[in-house]
Amino acid sequence: MNPSHVYAVKRAISTYAPTLFSAIRYSRQVMHRRRNVRLQTALTPWKESFIRKFSFVVQGGPFAGMKFHRSDVAKAYLPLLIGSYEAETHAFIETALERAPKIIVDVGCDAGYVAVGLALRAPAATVFAFDIRAEARSECRSLAGINQVEQRVIVDGECTPEKLNTICSDRSLVFCDCEGYELELLDPDKAPHLRNADVIVELHDFMRIDIAITPTILSRFANTHDVTVTGVKRRSAEDFPCLSILPREVRGRALHEDRVEYQQWAYLRAKSW
Repeated sequence: MNPSHVYAVKRAISTYAPTLFSAIRYSRQVMHRRRNVRLQTALTPWKESFIRKFSFVVQGGPFAGMKFHRSDVAKAYLPLLIGSYEAETHAFIETALERAPKIIVDVGCDAGYVAVGLALRAPAATVFAFDIRAEARSECRSLAGINQVEQRVIVDGECTPEKLNTICSDRSLVFCDCEGYELELLDPDKAPHLRNADVIVELHDFMRIDIAITPTILSRFANTHDVTVTGVKRRSAEDFPCLSILPREVRGRALHEDRVEYQQWAYLRAKSW
């Protein structure tokens, strides 16, 4: 379904039946968590095989070779270790890194997968990693230490437009995955230096009912950036040779991330570089 149609339906339900909308959204979140738990539990024997072979080292994607810090097989997430996680952004990341950013900002860094991965790929850059959860910040620092980039990864809590504007100087890359907060954060009127920064952003329209995030953000950068948008892409086990150790019928499940079909990501490439 077209994202604009999805938004229109959501808007109508939230306006005329807000209780129903809340129930639908809550039910979807519960089902999403339950599906992931069932999938990860079913994959446990195969995760054990994968980790015996490759340990906790990322095998593919832009961050191949990064050592991961989670040593609990039950909690291991195969898309991260395979390197297929958010494959939709991989081409964006490679293009952005070719432009040799001096400053990298990861908003919504979680356990540090992207922040530390980018620090490894851009050894001349300083990386600022933000997350509002204390546990995530602690894990990000730990991952940076394991990969010996702790001197270049600066971990902090909330990222405001004012903070972002202070950090973003010449040749900055902003990676943003912050559950709908991108609408408030990625605003060149509040953070003017964003007009000269590259931005890779996961767009969370499905989490907001008050406004359509994607067209709003894209319109803000239309004059200053070249904009590319991509949706969910089908994974192929052939792109990740490490999966050859798993049975063919398991490989697709190992790549599964359980995303909504209209999920989108955007690469905003600054014209000023």
